[in-house]
Amino acid sequence: MSQERRKVLFYLRPGLNASEQYADAKLEGHPLRDRNDMARTAMLAGIALGEVDSRLPPMLASLLSGDNSPEVIRKMLVSFLEISPEVRENPEGNPSASADVKKPGVSKSRSAQNLANSLPD
Repeated sequence: MSQERRKVLFYLRPGLNASEQYADAKLEGHPLRDRNDMARTAMLAGIALGEVDSRLPPMLASLLSGDNSPEVIRKMLVSFLEISPEVRENPEGNPSASADVKKPGVSKSRSAQNLANSLPD
């Protein structure tokens, strides 16, 4: 069985901005053998986000730095996907969707639906 592959090569410029510096530090924190998969996953995630709204990848990339919490990025996704930020806690402390929480209003693309379904309720 033959596997068709395409090589994708790009350079991070950590001296250019905080986002690329943050990404470079994250990559350095992973074992060398895992970095290729991590970069591939990040690229595919960016493409999927672009399917939802073409503004999402550059906007989220600009927010990526040590100064912004994951909650800032989550709020940005919530605003684009029209997800209600209300999440109820059950006794075990795990968030669960309640009946009054609005379901995501996403576009019809498969990528948008996959992204909306993978976000925590």
